[in-house]
Amino acid sequence: MKLIALLLSLLFTSAYGGTLHLDKAATGKVRQAADIRYAHHDEKQTYQLKIGKQWSHGSCSSSGTGILHALLLDMNFDGHADLWVTGYTDSQGRIRCSDVWLWDAPAKQYRFNKPLSAIPNLDIRIADQGIAGGITNCGCAAQCFYEDSYAWRADKLIATARREQDCERYREYRLNDKKDLIIVKDEIIDSGKPHQQAIDNVNTYDWQRHAHIMRKPWE
Repeated sequence: MKLIALLLSLLFTSAYGGTLHLDKAATGKVRQAADIRYAHHDEKQTYQLKIGKQWSHGSCSSSGTGILHALLLDMNFDGHADLWVTGYTDSQGRIRCSDVWLWDAPAKQYRFNKPLSAIPNLDIRIADQGIAGGITNCGCAAQCFYEDSYAWRADKLIATARREQDCERYREYRLNDKKDLIIVKDEIIDSGKPHQQAIDNVNTYDWQRHAHIMRKPWE
């Protein structure tokens, strides 16, 4: 049994290609280069990140014709370059997953950050240090969507605003004085009334234009 387990481990490891050495950042100072490697399983692409001497498996994976991208970018605006691995999880390119590895300065290594990684279609705006995410099309003839805005407060990521729309209602939320999200607008959507048409989500964001994409050199 031990021999079989060892062989399976070697086969799985050998599926990963050459190591990509990232040492240049779009923003932030690189304290340690990131070593990453990719593997293809049918129409799915996964990756591993080297932490110290160990390779850690990432959770974000691409499907269909999409591929994973990795870049170094300061994602918590502390001056250090962090690692962002992102790729589309569906063949239609509607949902993009992210794995965010923030640089831990005292430990001198990258650490996985769950709050940022959990945001679908994560958007980092470098100019105004804005963070956003959401789903632009969740049904209702492409009229259903939601989008959230976030900010760092004392090293903690908090939601600062939300817009959402389903088949029947449109709502907006903002922070109150107690730093709680409260509803500030609630409208019924009635396509038969001109003044109550569905509110389109027009804030599309091309993340590839605003960050330097580190692609695999062998592609």
